[in-house]
Amino acid sequence: MTAWIFSTEPDAFPWSRVEREHTVRWDGIRGPLARKNLRAVAVGDRVYGYHGAPEKALVCEARIARAAYPDPADEKWLAVDVSFERWLPRPVTLAAMRGAAGVARMDFLRIPRLSVAPLRPAEERALRALFIKENKPC
Repeated sequence: MTAWIFSTEPDAFPWSRVEREHTVRWDGIRGPLARKNLRAVAVGDRVYGYHGAPEKALVCEARIARAAYPDPADEKWLAVDVSFERWLPRPVTLAAMRGAAGVARMDFLRIPRLSVAPLRPAEERALRALFIKENKPC
């Protein structure tokens, strides 16, 4: 199983919608690299949900419920179905990710505006360690 970061602008597509509706179609994604990444997702893959401005933070975990299929709005692009799992106890900010060891080279941080980014196993372990670090009481 692979892990991914899916990024959205909270005004356009908030992760609270995924929580409320349980499973939603993740569509409207445009860009050749995002399309390539969507082709690679598999049912059961973990998704870390990211909200862009103004939050700029990872906010939740979800799962791929249905692998890539043609986007109904434009069949040359792809969509997937995503199911909500849980909110992170506290958002993990973009600044915290940029300052964390082991994740500085992940595609999500290197390629601006990439809405579907893979995580290598070591990057996911480093992010999970950051979640634990970020969520420890002071």
